[in-house]
Amino acid sequence: MQKYQMSALLKKLDWNLFGMILAIFFIWRIGTVGGWSKECWILLLVCLIGVRKDQIDVDWKKFFIFSIPLLAVFYYFYGSGNSFWWSIANKMFENNRHIFRWDQYMNAIPLNTGGWARWIANEHLDKAFVWIYNYGFVLSLWICIVRSFWTRSIKKMMSYALSGHLLQFPLILPFYNLILLREVWFVNGQPDLLGRKFADQNELLVNVMNCFPSMHTSISFAMLLLALREKDKLFKLIMVPYCASIIFSTLYLQIHWLIDVIAGMLFAYGVVKLADGIIYLVSNKLLPEKFRGFYRRKSYSPDSQNLAA
Repeated sequence: MQKYQMSALLKKLDWNLFGMILAIFFIWRIGTVGGWSKECWILLLVCLIGVRKDQIDVDWKKFFIFSIPLLAVFYYFYGSGNSFWWSIANKMFENNRHIFRWDQYMNAIPLNTGGWARWIANEHLDKAFVWIYNYGFVLSLWICIVRSFWTRSIKKMMSYALSGHLLQFPLILPFYNLILLREVWFVNGQPDLLGRKFADQNELLVNVMNCFPSMHTSISFAMLLLALREKDKLFKLIMVPYCASIIFSTLYLQIHWLIDVIAGMLFAYGVVKLADGIIYLVSNKLLPEKFRGFYRRKSYSPDSQNLAA
């Protein structure tokens, strides 16, 4: 009798509401860990305005079974990822294996310093691009992942995540380990326009290396390419200029060389295609049939597909 009452009580609970509250909690924690400013939250909310145009007709309860644990995993790695990245950067610096040293070569190429991007410089633009650069490395990715969550698409969440840091980190490390190329301002003896404070010379040198290719560029350009696939015009209207401004900020603030940026865009394109291939292989070849049919649409129409993306 007691077991029956417990079962009846569980059925009465609004699991959709619980799922949404839990999802909002993780999103809030992601922003808290990242120290998001109010402008970051506003940008995220504006990008969510037209989310229904890309939503998939999947039952929320079924979607939450996989999506909330996935969001929790992303949150965990986000919280520990920064220290993990800097531990790798420090080890690379201590065990210097740079075969190629490109500072002088890059500095000798006309227009490669990106100094032309400073022709429009003023105090207000400096402040705006510092904000764009400081948050853009992760904010561009998180906006897309959070939005893909509310479209109820596991595939989209994985597409953005794989095209972002999950694949780019391991694939870009060989470049950083073999090529020593330091930031434009450092090579040319200019002030750091980001206004960073370094505890010692070691911290300074660790921060200014690892330029080729530009990962700020590769992350934001990958998000730009994937955002263009969405149906919502407002989202594309916001994300394309935002991601482009992140790329431009690397030149405007004299962080990256023009060739870094071009290489970053090519790298991003390759990673997006690789992520597409992995998702296709897993979802169509490796995933068991019972899981492929898990996200069947709530209602069927002849014009719709049987499986959610």
